[in-house]
Amino acid sequence: MTTPEPLPATPLPSALPAAPHTFVARDPVDVLAVVPVVLGFEPHQSVVMLTFGSPRQFHARLDLPAVDASDAEVAAATQLLVAPVVRHGVPRVLLVVYTDDAERGRRCARSLVDAFAGAGVTVLDTVRTDGRRHWPALGPGAGTAYDVAAHPVRAQAVLDGRVTHRSRDDLAATLDPERAGRDDVAQALDHEPALSADQVAALLARCVPAGLVAGAEDVAALVQAVADPAVRDVAWLMMTREQAPAHVAFWSDVVRRTPDAWVPGAAAVLGFAAWLSGSGALAWCAVDRCLGLDPDHVLGGYVAQLLDLAVPPHEWTGSGDPRVRGVSAEPDGA
Repeated sequence: MTTPEPLPATPLPSALPAAPHTFVARDPVDVLAVVPVVLGFEPHQSVVMLTFGSPRQFHARLDLPAVDASDAEVAAATQLLVAPVVRHGVPRVLLVVYTDDAERGRRCARSLVDAFAGAGVTVLDTVRTDGRRHWPALGPGAGTAYDVAAHPVRAQAVLDGRVTHRSRDDLAATLDPERAGRDDVAQALDHEPALSADQVAALLARCVPAGLVAGAEDVAALVQAVADPAVRDVAWLMMTREQAPAHVAFWSDVVRRTPDAWVPGAAAVLGFAAWLSGSGALAWCAVDRCLGLDPDHVLGGYVAQLLDLAVPPHEWTGSGDPRVRGVSAEPDGA
């Protein structure tokens, strides 16, 4: 459907794994209200996909192809959304294009609609927005003004303590270095030895469930420990979905206070915890920090695969076995 008709009453997945809600989208404004809540930030120059009708729904966001992108580049970007939908047998999707460039938005939307049609996937609607007005993504028109500031979905997100950042950059900035804390850890690195595997397990058991912040000496010893793949396994292999949000809080703090030389291991563990908690956008931010400093980091690459393949967190058993269906490589090196 590419006309401004009402959307079907479709339940949208919540971004709050600890307190799930079902939102019903009856029109484009409902969709535009929920997308930033689901993502955790306001998208810009992006295409967002919501999925429906499969046992485990998921969402995805991509940067729009550049204005001067070739047809091959647009097609390649399209496949990044189509491939996981086909892989997981998703029957229906909804697309939202965030741009004030109507032609750029139409080109991307047309490529996606054609590709999904070829794959036998129903596109419920394609909407374009510039943040103030929305249009059918494939059609012309003056658009319809909207404002979601007081929308019930946004109000519920606030009540649930869900933070919606103004942009992906703002979300990524939540992992930026904390100068004073980083300096303290840097000093501790001069004299603190790495923790053993048993000591890592004990530290996490003490701090994570209680929401405690590790001291500078503990962080220094921990980040040295998780640079060793065998010890790092203790930090992530036994995580469960129930524990994941607490691990996200703990490891986010560790990453912020860790000097760059020791960030990759901690950021990779954070990325895994964020994926396991359902916070895919934060997981990508953590993976970007990890691979930006160490492009060959094995656990960082493993988490990137989980995200690229849209592997749902429920497939993680927490059994200490890194194998997840659909992911061929296992972390077994640095």
